[in-house]
Amino acid sequence: MILVTQHRKGEPEMNISLHPITEADLDILFEFEHDPIANKMADFPARKRKAFNLHWQQKVLANEKAIAQGIWIDDVLVGNVVSWINTDSAAKTDPQMRLVGYWIGREHWGKGIATKAVEMFLKEFISSPVFAYIDKQNQGSVAVAYANGFFDVTAQYSQLISKDNLRLFRRGNV
Repeated sequence: MILVTQHRKGEPEMNISLHPITEADLDILFEFEHDPIANKMADFPARKRKAFNLHWQQKVLANEKAIAQGIWIDDVLVGNVVSWINTDSAAKTDPQMRLVGYWIGREHWGKGIATKAVEMFLKEFISSPVFAYIDKQNQGSVAVAYANGFFDVTAQYSQLISKDNLRLFRRGNV
């Protein structure tokens, strides 16, 4: 467990912590993924319940190369941050491309939680270069990426971009 107390001017103090995701957390994470505004912002479609559970059980929780942490404010799960090795679309020069992503419940947007949680996650779990795909209209996630040392490498890795609105960010040297 990682615990950080964060206080932003004009807002109450928050105790942000990361804990491993468990099956018990999936109901809440499913609800977060079914927010139509969040889906539009991330350009990510919500999965049906069975597909959602199978994804988390088989591709995240059972994957020894995946790292999945719940983002908690005090005793409330507010989101998750995950990392995995993407070999599906990796270029020959990046056969073990590690990706990172996060999802925060919309009621917790704009409070610095994502920025701090991603910072904590990267510091604790990631020692290699890491990439993130971000929809170009998702300015909140672009800001989180820049605040955590990522930079846009879309032009360098254009072969990995499947949609015009998608951008690829990298943190660390490759």
